[in-house]
Amino acid sequence: NAPHGQAPLMPNPSLRIAIADDERDIRDFLKKVLPLLGHSVVVAAADGDELVAACAAEPPDLIITDLKMPKRDGLSALEEIWRTSPVPAIVISAHPEQLTRGPWAGSPWVSLLIKPVRMSELEPAIILALEKSRGAGSPIAPESPLPNDSV
Repeated sequence: NAPHGQAPLMPNPSLRIAIADDERDIRDFLKKVLPLLGHSVVVAAADGDELVAACAAEPPDLIITDLKMPKRDGLSALEEIWRTSPVPAIVISAHPEQLTRGPWAGSPWVSLLIKPVRMSELEPAIILALEKSRGAGSPIAPESPLPNDSV
């Protein structure tokens, strides 16, 4: 049951989800849990470069990415992906203050999950990410350049 005055969380249709985390344990956890929630993991990248390349080849419905990764961090990878494909994202981090103060703070395209991620948190986070981005327009305005100082 939903709290008084709030609509119940509705189940999502099956989504094609790209995940990226440099920690194998987190990738393995997400690859195991997301299908149990009815979703498919179409990309399991170890860094931001792998995420960008895989999403260019096959754009997902949702991206779940770590913030800090080698080669390219999660937000920099999202900026690149969003140039061609507006995809809602959940950023996972042990250091959420880096996202709440960065250039994407308050963005309807980015939701946050704090590590350690629990299975019970995933589906509500997915629903929230999709709801926040619905009707939000482009995550990157074509007339404005991307920030140079990515987190």
